Amino acid sequence: MQAARLALRQQRFLRRYAASSPSIEWPKPGRVGMIGIGQLGAAVTGNLIRAGLNPVLYDVKGESVAKQFLENGAIWAPSAKALAEQCDVIITGLPRPEHVSAAMGISEDGQVSSDGILAGLQPGSVWIEHSTTDFENTMRIREEIEKRGCKAVAAPVTGGMQILKVGKMVALVGADEETFQRVKPLISLSAPRIVRCGEFGHETVVKILTNMLCAVQDCAMGEAMMIAKKSGVDMKLLFDAVRISSGNSFCWETEFARVADGTYFPDFTAEMMAKDIELGQGLARKHGVPMLIHGQVAQIYEMCMAKYGRDSGSTIPVKLVEDACQTPLADEKLKSAFKDWTYTTEIVEGSYVIPHKNIENPYDEITLSIKKE
Repeated sequence: MQAARLALRQQRFLRRYAASSPSIEWPKPGRVGMIGIGQLGAAVTGNLIRAGLNPVLYDVKGESVAKQFLENGAIWAPSAKALAEQCDVIITGLPRPEHVSAAMGISEDGQVSSDGILAGLQPGSVWIEHSTTDFENTMRIREEIEKRGCKAVAAPVTGGMQILKVGKMVALVGADEETFQRVKPLISLSAPRIVRCGEFGHETVVKILTNMLCAVQDCAMGEAMMIAKKSGVDMKLLFDAVRISSGNSFCWETEFARVADGTYFPDFTAEMMAKDIELGQGLARKHGVPMLIHGQVAQIYEMCMAKYGRDSGSTIPVKLVEDACQTPLADEKLKSAFKDWTYTTEIVEGSYVIPHKNIENPYDEITLSIKKE
């Protein structure tokens, strides 16, 4: 009976990561490691397991955070060093630059310890960085990696955690061409839509900037929604009208529902967004770029974290507007409209498109007529 229950759990787990998997010839099963089993790391790990790669896992929070993966073929390593010693590819997906440095075994003064990734690297190994982190810190780590006869690939991902879980994410990749071609099938398990960003470094800048733009939209959409609410505009009508108008955005299409359900949490925390804004401000200072808008956005996120907590969702600036106006944006009608809502993504003629599911679409007739033309 226990074996049957375990088999059922495994089937459910694999269905959760349901996209088809390309054949991976390298690395071999048990030779790819994932450090950091948060939201990003968990999604990537699920895709690695689905591909039959039996990833080696490590997280400073301990083995318990990886329980579901270990039950489905993953292997636990007692340390970052031990993981690097047995893997040909080491992937990191960590919250902040200092966490990446710590995993590498690099102290604040730049000294390399004997218990991190760098201490365990085997010649010829490849490090893939999926974290959104500091440009200069990533470059420094790359130097340390290459000193040891290994290769570095920066591949931050974008597109939403829901899309990452089903292997449809976009990866912004920086690497030399030979190494890129070698790791491309592996990266494609989670992010088959790859944007080449040159040799190394620019991909990190691009990823930071995309998140900064999302932060501005998260702050702006609450104000726009409240004006509509107080003007008596039906909120579902507002959602539908804006998403085929010039004010549309990825955040509008995918985060409006998080206001409707009252979570304000699109699988990304306010603290993570504030971190990316901070990284962008560092780049702006370096290049002498004024931050008139993003400086204000940074302050809004600080206010939100102080009031609602650092783990509140990145759409939380909308809640700040609701509280200031003492008016909730979502009513029972709106909650009902988005009750079973979900979405996927497609790239159509070079642009990101959000197909919505399980929600009434008033534009079906328009869409069909355009297709006929």
